[in-house]
Amino acid sequence: MASTSGEHTTSYNDEPDGLTAADVISNLALKINKTSCSRFNINRANVWDGAYRGFKRSSYSPNSGMMVKFSDDVGLAEEAIDTGGPTREFLTLLMEAIRTRRIFEGKDYAKYLTFHSKAADENEYFYIGRMIAVSIVHGGPGPCCLSPNFFMYLVGKDKTFEAPIDDIPDEEIKKALLEIKNATSLSELRVITEKHSSMLQTAGCYRFMRTLEDKKKVVADYIQCRF
Repeated sequence: MASTSGEHTTSYNDEPDGLTAADVISNLALKINKTSCSRFNINRANVWDGAYRGFKRSSYSPNSGMMVKFSDDVGLAEEAIDTGGPTREFLTLLMEAIRTRRIFEGKDYAKYLTFHSKAADENEYFYIGRMIAVSIVHGGPGPCCLSPNFFMYLVGKDKTFEAPIDDIPDEEIKKALLEIKNATSLSELRVITEKHSSMLQTAGCYRFMRTLEDKKKVVADYIQCRF
């Protein structure tokens, strides 16, 4: 199956229960009740808003089929019977919209989850997770925007999480971490960490440098805190 981390494909043939991820998706797809539909009214100018309202409805069921009706920018409904085409188009547009949501940060194809208090209050993490799962099970795409190493950690293939400094979107933070990483002596490392002490203390990563190797731990701790 195509992983949600990018355009490459990943096969999981070593699952302990003998099931691949494709098997799990196929089994879930078989449970979709084609005789009932969850309806979505989607304005092309704001796909996210229509999707969010649709998924929040108390009547919504992920086990039902989907009936999508598009409207244009002025609210006029498009005349099209949903025999699958509008649903697939909707799921594709929705996955594109998800990429820019506030719960993600990073490069277009190397995004990580980040904490956003308002998004947490509005349960946006849950609904985006549901949207991704529903899209994949109903034959649509994944978001194709997650960092590959973050994706592998999420699905349990990597037991520890590591991210390259280059994936950090904030250029000032990236520059500071590179300075720490590239320090060539203990005295230089201590000067640099003191220079960036406020940044490190805010993340809870500040420490007294006893050896040059301590720089690896500080950088790794900051990245884990950041993502």
